[in-house]
Amino acid sequence: MTREALLAYLGVVAMITVTPGPDTAIVLRNAARHGWSAGVRTGVGSALGLLIWGLAAGLGIAVILAASAFAFTVLKLAGAAYLGYLGIRMLWQAWQRHPGSAIVSATEPHAAVSARVLFRQGLITNLLNPKAAAFFTALLPQFVTGHGMAAAPLVVGLALIAAVANLSGQCVFAVAAHRTARLIGRRYFEPIMDGVVGVVLLTLGGKLALGNRT
Repeated sequence: MTREALLAYLGVVAMITVTPGPDTAIVLRNAARHGWSAGVRTGVGSALGLLIWGLAAGLGIAVILAASAFAFTVLKLAGAAYLGYLGIRMLWQAWQRHPGSAIVSATEPHAAVSARVLFRQGLITNLLNPKAAAFFTALLPQFVTGHGMAAAPLVVGLALIAAVANLSGQCVFAVAAHRTARLIGRRYFEPIMDGVVGVVLLTLGGKLALGNRT
């Protein structure tokens, strides 16, 4: 792989990293609600999901998925359903923590969330995103010229670069959300964040369910 090709790949990865997606929305919400470390744990799950898709593309699994309308539709609807579930749940929690709600006091501390749950949210959100499979299927062949086992080290390396970049970006988002929540005040910021992210996830879920493979 030439230096120019590597720089071009890094540029594409950088653009993807700074472009918010469903996983970014969940990282922001978890960091604002549970602290920056919670956002980072969610980001680790997201990065692992991206790494898995990158390796799947290198092995040809993602190509099979992209070529199968049925498999793509199943994954797409599963991803849309999961985003819809998270979105509705966050809207409900936003309502519960609204200062005028009689269901739960706005000052009541929320239950701790395990690292496993946070990690799983990031991982599943990325694994159920067929756009990630399509992205790597279209991107990697432009930078991998070899075939079979000879190309395996390069595929793994490129997938790792994408995963590390994704995690780095999510860490920045997590710290920013945590500091913003502290600056504004969790009592006011958390229900706003839950509501905004809930709407965003529902919208993205709807677009995913109704969209095509392009």
